[in-house]
This record gives sequence, C-alpha cells and structure tokens, in this order.
Amino acid sequence: MLHTFCKKNMVHYLTLLTVMFISCNQGMNVKSQVEKYEPDYLIYHNYTQAFADVMSLAQKYPDYIQTLDKYKSGSGLSQLVIRITNFSNPFLENNVKILMVYGEHAREFFPIESMFYFLNNLTQGLEKTINCLSESFSKWVLNRFDIYIIALTNPDGKDYIEKSKNYCWRGNAKGIDINRNFDWNFGDIGSSKDPNDGEYRGPSAFSEPETEVFRELSRLVNFDGFFSFHSGIRHIYIPFADSKSKRIHRVPHNKNRIIELSKQMARASPLRLFQFGLAHKLNGYTADGTSFDYMAGVAKVPFSLAIEMWGHDNHVGNSCFDEFNPESEKLEEELVLVHPLYVEFLTYLDRWKKDILNLEETSDAKLRRSIVDLEQGEQPFEDLTESPSKKTGALHEDLLMYMLLLLLLAVVIGIIGLKYICSNSRKKRVISLKSLSSTFLLLRSL
Repeated sequence: MLHTFCKKNMVHYLTLLTVMFISCNQGMNVKSQVEKYEPDYLIYHNYTQAFADVMSLAQKYPDYIQTLDKYKSGSGLSQLVIRITNFSNPFLENNVKILMVYGEHAREFFPIESMFYFLNNLTQGLEKTINCLSESFSKWVLNRFDIYIIALTNPDGKDYIEKSKNYCWRGNAKGIDINRNFDWNFGDIGSSKDPNDGEYRGPSAFSEPETEVFRELSRLVNFDGFFSFHSGIRHIYIPFADSKSKRIHRVPHNKNRIIELSKQMARASPLRLFQFGLAHKLNGYTADGTSFDYMAGVAKVPFSLAIEMWGHDNHVGNSCFDEFNPESEKLEEELVLVHPLYVEFLTYLDRWKKDILNLEETSDAKLRRSIVDLEQGEQPFEDLTESPSKKTGALHEDLLMYMLLLLLLAVVIGIIGLKYICSNSRKKRVISLKSLSSTFLLLRSL
C-alpha cells in the first residue's frame, strides 16, 4: 500500500514538474535573445530596400514583371506579390505555372535573399549580348514559365524585427504563425492555441489577412507547382505534414512523382545536400495548418513542397539569427550554393508539363480525327479495328446466312422435283390406262 502511494505521488510530482517546465519555456522561441551576430542591412534587405528593389525591377522590365499591389498585411504593408513571364508569348496559357512564397516566418531572412539572387540572375540575361548563357537562362524561364512570387508574405513580422531587434520573432504583428493559419487540419496538436507560443495558430483558419493571397491566387490560377521557402535546416518536405495525415497515413496521389522531384533537388548542389521526406518523420513532430499542405490538399497543386534552404551545422544556445541565417559576409557564398535548387525544380516541371501537353495533344488529335470521319460518313478509326469477339460474331452471322440460303435452295429444288415426279406419275398412269384399254379391246376381238 505504501509502495502504491509513493508510486502515485511520484507520478504526480513528475507530471507537475513537466507542466512547470513547459510553462516556463512557452514563448521562449519568440522572446528576444542575445545574438551572436546580426544582419548587416547593407547586405541583407530590410523591408524598405526589398520594396524598392522589387519596384525597380518591375519598372525596368515591364514586359516581363508585373506587380499585384492589392495584397497587403494586417497593417497595410505590401506583400510584394509579382508575376514574371513573357507577357507577349502567344502560348502563355501552356506555360508552367508556379507560385513561390517567402518570408512566412519573420526571422527567416535567408529565403528572401535567395529570391533576390534568383531575380537578379533572371534579369541579367535581359542585359547581356546575344547567345550568352545568362540570356539563354532568361529566355527559357520567361518563355516556358508563368511565375507568381509572394516576396514578403509576412511584412508586419519583418517590420517588427527591424524595430525591436528581436530576431527570434516568428509570427505576424499579432504573433500568429502564418504557416499554421491555413484551412488544412487547422487546430490540431501540430500547432498551438497559446498566443505566447511561436506556433500560435490564431483564432480560426484564414483569420489573418496575410493568408488570403494564397487562397485567392490558388482560385484564380491552376498552379502546377507551389514552393514555400524557409530556413533553419536543409530539408525538403513533401505533403502531408499534419497530425491527421500522420494518423491515417495519407499521402498525395502522385507521391512517387513528388519524391522523384525532391530527390533530384536534394542532390542539385553537391556541397549543400538536403534530406527529403515527410516532415514529421524528419523532424519528429507534426505541423497543422501549413501553406504547402493546403496547396496540395485543397488547391490540388500537383507539386507542393516546403523547402528549408539553410541551417547552422552546429547551432547551440538560444540565439536565433545565426540559427536561421548565415553571417552577412558569407551570404553570397551560400546563395550561390543553393541556387541550383531553382534550376532543378524548373527543369523537372518544364519536362513534366511538356509530357502532359503532348499527351493532351495526342488525345485531341485522335478525337478530332474521329469527329472528321463521322462528319464525312466514314466509320470511326476505332470501329475499323475489330476485336476477336467482334470477328467471331461476324463469322457466326455469315455462316448462319449461308445455311439459310442452302436450306432455301434445297426447298426450292425439292418443290421442283416433287412437281416433276407428280407430272411423270400422271403421264405414266395415263399411258397405263390406255395400254390396259387396248388390251381389253384386243381380247374382245378374239
């Protein structure tokens, strides 16, 4: 009895200590910490510089870059939504349609810098001489793709960091994690209802203005690919990351294709290899209400990935900026090393879309040919190629017809023969009677 009492009290005290520990650490990952280094805003973009650079590119290349100014944060800051393609392309509707998003988490500066590196590489080709490599890359991207970019998904969070120098801040101005606010298994254990927690999901799905742009664009455009860029580790996550999907083992219908793409991306840069797979298997925890799960599960985007682009190899302590972002002096080097990720997924989706269009073109050609044949009164191509069952049926029909003809011929011959026999019988009877009459006359004369 004493043993049972002690055991129960031990469990009680351990539970109490666990709760106290969790309570003390709640919100730790969003509170300001002593940083090992901070960003140099002559190298990293602050909000003002990011806005200016995006607007400058749009003004310089209006035939290829357009801004969509209507999408703003809760405080009215622009989310810097842009569209990039060759707008004069007569076959624009056949282009690969991609949505790329950055800055969902305020403390993750590196992905935004990778976006500017991509944009600079893309636009440099418009300035170079003919037949150079940069020009070839630019023409390929602009003529084959229709790219939408949300450059600053969470501008309020970025603005808060710049003013407070709290480089651990993750959410928007209200502390809500944008990447837990989507309507895909919203509110499960892979998010938090605590406003002090870094993964605070908010009061309801799509409660935050910053998430509305995702829902609206996905309704307006049938995207082929969606890529949500983050930092903190080098991982590529495939859908689904939520708690329910983990319980029921839910995966996308084209899982093999997504894994194939992820595998190629993971090996794109030999000096910066990535791990890929389900987030809850790689990280050991689930994430509910994420943008890439929503895009895969609700918007039905064929290829939807979350990409963690950079991580400190040996991070220790509570500092945040160095956990998610390289030192300013090393930024350029790291951007060069991860840029092949872009080339890899663009190449893969371009090839995939060509296969889809070729398949549709082949199907359409067969359909058009069948319609023309029908309009001309000809038998459709498919009907001219008979199956074995059709051939056997036709053979049976022909055999039956021949048998009926033979039977009819036999009946006709029989009727004719019967008439002939009857006619001969009558003739023989007349002759016999005449002969018999002659015999009687002969006997009488005797």
